[in-house]
Formats: sequence, C-alpha cells, structure tokens
Amino acid sequence: MEKYSERLKKFNNVYLNGTRITDLPTEPAFSGSIKAIERYYDLQNENPDIHCFLDNQRHPSPISLMIPKTIEDLRKKRKSYKSIADISFGMLGRTPDFINAALASLCAHSEFLGKDRYTNYSNNAIQYYKYVKENNLFIGHGSINPQIDRSIPLGKQQNEFAGVHVIDHDTNGIRVSGAKMIVTLAPIADELLIFNMPGLKPGDEKYAVAFALPVNSSGVKIICRKTTVKPGLSNFDHPLSNSFDEMDAYLLLNQVYIPWERVFVFKNIERSNQFFDKSFIRHHTGHQDVVRAISKAELLTGIAIKLARMLKLDNFINIQEKLGDLTSSIELLKASILLSEETAQVSHQGIITPNINTIQAIRYHFPKMYAKMVQHIQSMTAGSMLATPHYQDFISENREYLMQSLSTGELDALERTQLLNLAWDVTGDSFGQRQLVYEYYHAGDPMRIAANHYLSYDKKEMLDMVNQVFNIKENIKI
Repeated sequence: MEKYSERLKKFNNVYLNGTRITDLPTEPAFSGSIKAIERYYDLQNENPDIHCFLDNQRHPSPISLMIPKTIEDLRKKRKSYKSIADISFGMLGRTPDFINAALASLCAHSEFLGKDRYTNYSNNAIQYYKYVKENNLFIGHGSINPQIDRSIPLGKQQNEFAGVHVIDHDTNGIRVSGAKMIVTLAPIADELLIFNMPGLKPGDEKYAVAFALPVNSSGVKIICRKTTVKPGLSNFDHPLSNSFDEMDAYLLLNQVYIPWERVFVFKNIERSNQFFDKSFIRHHTGHQDVVRAISKAELLTGIAIKLARMLKLDNFINIQEKLGDLTSSIELLKASILLSEETAQVSHQGIITPNINTIQAIRYHFPKMYAKMVQHIQSMTAGSMLATPHYQDFISENREYLMQSLSTGELDALERTQLLNLAWDVTGDSFGQRQLVYEYYHAGDPMRIAANHYLSYDKKEMLDMVNQVFNIKENIKI
C-alpha cells in the first residue's frame, strides 16, 4: 500500500482561501496534522503490541479496527487511543482511530441494514470494513447538514445543498449531490463515511442515504475554513496553532457517482435514523473521544501548574484550589472511562459495547471542565499573556534587556515567554477558541445530550428509594 503522505499528493480538490491546493503535505495549513497522522502510522510499526491486532488471517491491523469481544479488548483499545491522542495532546479529535472504531461496530451489527433488489447493504458494510482494514486507510466522516433553514424538514428545502441527496440511480450505483458541513480533517483523509444523524422525517427519503466516498472522487470539492496556522510566525510564538490545526471543511458534492457496493442506506428513513445508534457507533466513537479528552485535560492542567510555579502563585490557597479543581477533573475523567468499560454490555451480536450512559455523561460535563481549565489559565496569567515579545525580539539588539527583565527564578526569559505563548495559544488565540467551541459541540448540543441522558437513564431504583422513605412505619397521627 502506498504511503499515506504519498496518497495525499494525488488530491486536487481541496481549496483553502480560494485557492486549489496542489500539494497537501507541503501546505502549512495541513502539514502539522499530516505529520501527526503519519506518526499514527509509525506507532503501528514501533509498538505493534499496543497499536495492532492480528485478524483471522494473522494480518496485523490497527487495533482501533478490532471488533471487541471482552472488557480486556476495550482496555487494549483505550491504551492505543490514549497513545494516539498524546501525539497532538488531544488537540486532534478526528484521528483515524475515531471512525475505525465506528466501522468495526458497524461491521459487527450490519444485519439491520438489510438488502433489496439493488444491493446487500449489510454485506457492503462488512466488505468495506475489510477493505479499510486491509489497506489501513484514514477514514473521516460527514454527518452534519448545513444550517440553511432548520425550521422546515429536509424534504421541503428549496436549497439543494441543505444536505446530501440522491439525484438518480441505475443498476451500477447512485448519483448524489449536496453538502455536509464541519467535515473535520476531510482534506487529509483517504475517504469519508457519509451518513445522517437521527432525525429524518417522512418526505426526506431522497436524503436518507449513507455511503463511503473516496475524497478525491470526481465532483467532490472540499472548501476549508480559515486556518489558525500562522506561517509568518514560528512555533515559539504559536506552538499549537502551527502544529495541530484540525482543519474543518465544507463538503460539496456535484453529481458524484457511488457504486452500489459502497452504499449502506438508500432512500430508507428508518435505516438512516438507525445508522448511528443501532450499529452502536455512538458507543465506540464515544469511547475513543472521551479517552482523547484525558490527553487534552492533562496538557492544560500541566500548563496551569507550570504557570502557577513560574509566577510564584502556587503557595496561595485560592490558586491551589484552582489547580486541585483541574487535577481532580482528570481523575473523574479516568474513573468514568473505567466505569464505561467495566459496566459495558454485550450486544445481541456478542460485541462488548461501552456504557453509553457513562460516555454521554462525560461528553456533557467535559466541555464545562475544559472551559474551566481555560478560565483558570487566563485568570492566573492575566496580562502576562498579552505582553509577550516576538521570537525575533530575542535575536535583536534588545535580547539582553529582555533576558534580564523577563527572567524569573523559575524560568529564563525565553522559557517564560514560550510558556506564556503556549498559554495564549490554547486559551486566547483563534486556535484555542476553536478548541473550546469544538469541545462544546462536536458530540452534539449539550442541552440535548443532558436531556436524552435523563430520558434514557434507568430511574427506577432511585424512585423506589424515595418511595421507601414514605413507607417507613412510624406512629405518626395526622
């Protein structure tokens, strides 16, 4: 199989700032993330015991594609997820292991997709999983429809790009047009899994599709958002922005042809609405996602501790409380992930599935934890982050003045400035703000996550406890 970065050189449909990119690996907006994904592949060779499993043919494959049968399997996957997340300190949320986890579960539970006179959708999912595993591809995904007019259903939209829909079909496949938004890391993925989140209604049939799409297909355009990368500034000034911009994009499809063997749902509202949950995709991508959150929490907590020490704040009880808030949050995250594994349930297909109630609880609370981490760093550094010199100042005639005036007992001026730059990168700059918004909404609207958690949660035991209080017999006369 051709090397990942070599495959990307063939892409010719990615647009950034109005310009078509002809060499993705060398474009600064993508090069940092590409290097991180290359590191993902390197780890499989360097640490196969952690990052690979042997399939029935004794072929090593990414462990994220392993179909888990035991709790120990979930633990193994967690260890790999964490190691991969550490590559980017948790800043890249849609690394290949995310959709790999989805494809493994979709393959194992594909029977609900069924078949019709056009194709066997269930078998298509199984064969696609095998294809991805054999070729070790990077699969991204597009599931969110553009916000055009959410007051009316898709089927009544006048804008043809309100979602991806079927134009026509023949004996060989289907033709689709439309759009998906926030297709994260799509510009540097090999292929995309296109599907809908639950919520389609009668009349939305032409939008009720799911399929696998090679990114470089004819008729596909990927329009990137503005990058947070600052090519004119060094990694000293922007260590995270310039290394881990997780590019989000707008995906446009114009009469794209999809062979039947790559189609998983076709004009079937029920199957489209079931695609994410009946396949248990949510459980397994959620498991990868919350493990990634630990890496991110650890970095921000480390930054906060190092800042407090540098600024001689760590002996104050109010600062110690803030730091304790961060360290205890990490422990709560770790404990919740262990709980999701230890209380995992076996699906009807014999596949172990992490406890979705626990995962969704983390997904609701972690954005609040993360926002608090950002706030604590901002409150401790205050104006210091806003008064950092440029890297060039340290190689100018002012170097000695800066080295004397900005050095502390803990760090010299260069180290101090670099730490403050890191703090600004992750809390104040466009990169940090994108990360904050990402944590709040990448798993869905927090309000709906909490509401659905309440609705699906087993409340019987708690309500029985309340009733037991009322059943205590005492000699009370009313």
